[in-house]
Amino acid sequence: MNQAYVDASWHELQGGQGVGGWGLVLLLPEALPARYQGQLDAPDNNAAELRAVLEAVRHAPAHESLAVYTDNEAVIASVGRGRGPHSLTDHAREVQDEAQVRGVRLRVSYAPRTRRHMLAAHDLANDARRGLTTPALAGPHADVLIEQRPSSPEARVSLRRHGERVTAHVRLDPLSAVPPSAQALLAAVTLARPGEVLFVRRASKVAQALWQRPERALLPDALARLQEARQTADGLGVQVQFQKTG
Repeated sequence: MNQAYVDASWHELQGGQGVGGWGLVLLLPEALPARYQGQLDAPDNNAAELRAVLEAVRHAPAHESLAVYTDNEAVIASVGRGRGPHSLTDHAREVQDEAQVRGVRLRVSYAPRTRRHMLAAHDLANDARRGLTTPALAGPHADVLIEQRPSSPEARVSLRRHGERVTAHVRLDPLSAVPPSAQALLAAVTLARPGEVLFVRRASKVAQALWQRPERALLPDALARLQEARQTADGLGVQVQFQKTG
């Protein structure tokens, strides 16, 4: 089934007005997660979140089922049960009308914000409210998962981009000046194509810190290798974004 994870962010302005942002992660079978975001004038956070649900219906394939997940109970009550706050009636009706026109069989359910795709939708919404565009929403990107056990001499790196899946088994050198978790991350970055953004999950905090600030490396050999990897990635236009996990 098609799935969508939505969230909103809202800030009150002077005069009772407010600016909101919405974020959406749309999951379709056999496809990479699609990420959308937008800014809007909104009276409150609930209205902004209903806009995210509306965008999910608009972007989902027509004449198919769509499960939308949100942590907003007012939105669930308004769209799913028709018993939400009166202020949301018009917004909820717009969602329902859009679903009917496009033949989308809509189900709205609760999901905690700690879930991975909910966290991503939350970040998208916050960026949109601040007027920031999350990089590479429309550009080439790949999802990367790093799996590494502390006692294992090997890490598994899984990369998925449109039309391709790559799995690499990375041998970790215990004698290297670069920490094992950072070795796994550097291997993941070598799988990127020029101009691609990598959305990386499960990179250790150590690996993230060393990638973002190579000068934090304590040993000269580690610093040199990290700087070389960063320079190579920058020269190819490769970006690395670390995704929260829950």
